[in-house]
Amino acid sequence: MTESEMDVAESAKAWTTANLLKLVGRIRSNTPESEKTTNYQSGLLSVNWDKTAFPPYSAKECHDKWQKVMKKMRKVRSLPDLIAEAEEVVSKPLLHRRTHPDFPKYPCSARIDYMKKNFSRLKKKHPRLTMTEIVVKALKKYNELPDEKKDEYEKRHALERAKYWRKFDNFCKNNNLHCTRRARKAKLAAIEGLPVKPPRGGLSLFIKEHAAEKPSLGLDFFSDMKKRWRKLDATEKHEYYTRCLKMRHEYNAKLKEYLDRFDETEKQLFIKEQEIRFMKAKPLSVQRMSPREPKMPSQTLLTYFARDKMMSLARSKKRWHKLSVKEKERYKEQMHSNMEQYSENLQKWFEKLTPEEQTKYLKQKPSKLRFLDGKNKQVYDREELHLSQPSDSEDEEIIEISSEEDIWSSYEVMLMVLPVENNKYTQNNCWIFLNESVCSYESVIKY
Repeated sequence: MTESEMDVAESAKAWTTANLLKLVGRIRSNTPESEKTTNYQSGLLSVNWDKTAFPPYSAKECHDKWQKVMKKMRKVRSLPDLIAEAEEVVSKPLLHRRTHPDFPKYPCSARIDYMKKNFSRLKKKHPRLTMTEIVVKALKKYNELPDEKKDEYEKRHALERAKYWRKFDNFCKNNNLHCTRRARKAKLAAIEGLPVKPPRGGLSLFIKEHAAEKPSLGLDFFSDMKKRWRKLDATEKHEYYTRCLKMRHEYNAKLKEYLDRFDETEKQLFIKEQEIRFMKAKPLSVQRMSPREPKMPSQTLLTYFARDKMMSLARSKKRWHKLSVKEKERYKEQMHSNMEQYSENLQKWFEKLTPEEQTKYLKQKPSKLRFLDGKNKQVYDREELHLSQPSDSEDEEIIEISSEEDIWSSYEVMLMVLPVENNKYTQNNCWIFLNESVCSYESVIKY
């Protein structure tokens, strides 16, 4: 690229007044409604800079230019600005609930409570000290207190905090205000010593660890993380699952230790007020096999038909009987193809297990042995084709059955090839194909 072409490109990227106004407008339109009343730093994080950007500027260039614009703006509001906001606050008090006369006041922390109670005593004892020096001295004395004394102040603070959130919830209900999820998180986070709840699953842990990588994605961050999660193999996903399980056990242990500081009455009251729950966690000794077992596809033809036509099973069942044999065969081939692929995936997964895990798996699920046998990949249908229409082949062999005894003998032959689980016949409907017609025997044999 020549120097003249570079100059033209730079001049095209120069920020004009029209482009700056366009940038401001796009930032306004790409800011979520829920973030428009929050503070500047929180609101800026929710802006999707990829959607805000416009040619010839990239998302990073738009973000950097906005930071430069903010440096030129004053950070302290003038008196006319405050007067204008005061008029709105006075005229609409419920929209600014912290100015409402009935809005509860958040209790001070345990150390501040100690400082308030001992401030006058320290002031008399040290009259020459300034206010700041007395505060520092009081906080230093609090840090030197034994753990038993600190627990008393923290227990009193926990009870006051529970009263505050009870008043806060009542205030929201009485004034038809929505108690946001963020307020509940802040309520739990403000409790000193209460352990932080870990992510609910492997995906949540994966998103939390990669949250700082792509801040420019804004609200599209979660969809991008889900796509990256799907690309991980089973071993990597299992690693996140195991770590998350350990974090749950650690959280439950810390929560139990925290609650044991209260007596039984206070403990039950605290749990009820804060809506605290122990997290469900399997024992660490009973962990999921690594990597995760492949999921078996459906063995019912009706399921494939309903999924293909995107309709409920009840509606698809009525239309299923109207299909030709050729169309039903297509779904049968699809089912066999999926089952063969499942058999291959299961064999690959089974080979990665340790000998102990393989033995345990075969004891728990002996029916899966037929899918692990590479030579015998026969797939049994749970629902045979309803061949109620004439066959297209003229050379097809027709079996003539003339007596009831022949029918029962044919039925016994068919039972020999049906899958048997736990030595019990579980087939409720067995279709026997006789001279282009179908006979249904329901619940013929039950052991």
